[in-house]
Amino acid sequence: MSAIEDLIAEVSSGNTDAATALAAIIQKLEELKTAIENIEIGGGSGSGSGDSPESALAGKFSVSASKQVQFSKGNLVATIDAAGTPTAWKFAANQYDYLGEGGANKTIGTAAGDVDLFGWSTVATTYGISTSTSNGDYSGDFVDWGNNIGDGSTWRTLSKDEWVYLFETRTNASGLYKCEVTVCGKTNCVVIAPDGFTGTIETSYDATAWATAETAGLVCLPAAGYRHGSNVYYVGDVGYYWSSTAGSSNDAYNVYFISNDVYPGLSDFRNRGSSVRLITESK
Repeated sequence: MSAIEDLIAEVSSGNTDAATALAAIIQKLEELKTAIENIEIGGGSGSGSGDSPESALAGKFSVSASKQVQFSKGNLVATIDAAGTPTAWKFAANQYDYLGEGGANKTIGTAAGDVDLFGWSTVATTYGISTSTSNGDYSGDFVDWGNNIGDGSTWRTLSKDEWVYLFETRTNASGLYKCEVTVCGKTNCVVIAPDGFTGTIETSYDATAWATAETAGLVCLPAAGYRHGSNVYYVGDVGYYWSSTAGSSNDAYNVYFISNDVYPGLSDFRNRGSSVRLITESK
C-alpha cells in the first residue's frame, strides 16, 4: 500500500490528524494546478478584474497569416455611477451572458449599474458609454477598451481585417463557425471553433455540453442585441461586436450577425451601442 493509500485509510478510520494532513496536501495540489494553468495560458499578472491569465480561453484563433489570439471569457462589462462614469471593468462570468435590457443599459446617466453595450470608443466619449444618438459626439480616434483591463496592454479589440480573416480567410474558415446556436438557453449565438478543430459544432448546448465544448476551445458570441440612445433592441436575435477600425468620421466597422449570416466587416454608425469581446495575443 502506498503512503497516500495509507493516509486515506487513516482518514477513513477517523484519524483527525490524518484528515488535516490530507486537506493540506489537497490545497497544495490545487495551488500547483493553478500555477501550471497560468503558465500554459501565457502568464502575466495585474490587479484589475479580468486581467488574470485564466480570463483567456484556451482556444487559439488565427487573425492573420502570422498571428493567433485567445478570446476573453466573456463580453466586456463596465460598472458605472449615476452620472455614467465607469468605476470598474470586468468580463461577463460566462461567454453566453449579456445584460440586454437589464443592468444600466437603458439608464446611462441616470442610474448606477452595469452596462455591456457601448458606442464606438473615442477620445470624445467615455469608452462609448453615452446615450447620445449623434454620430458627431463619437468623433475622433479610437481608444481601446482594453486599456481598462489589468495592466492596460494585455487585452485589446480586434481590427476589422482581423475579424474578416477569422471568419473568411483562415484555413477552413467557413467550417469553423456556426450561426443560430443555442448555448445554455441563449438563442442565436455564433459559435467559433479554434484553428485545427476537427469536431462538430452542435446546434444546441446545455450547461454540461457547453463546459466540454469550452474546454475544447470553442468561443460563443451571444446575440446581445444593440442599444440606440436609452433603448435596447433585438436581444436574443442579433449581435453587433465592435472592431478597432474607423470608417468615416461617422462610421466604424463591426461584426454583425443575424439568422444564418455573419458580416465581419460591416460599416456602422458610431452611436450604435454594441458588444465588445476583447482578445489577448497568444504567446
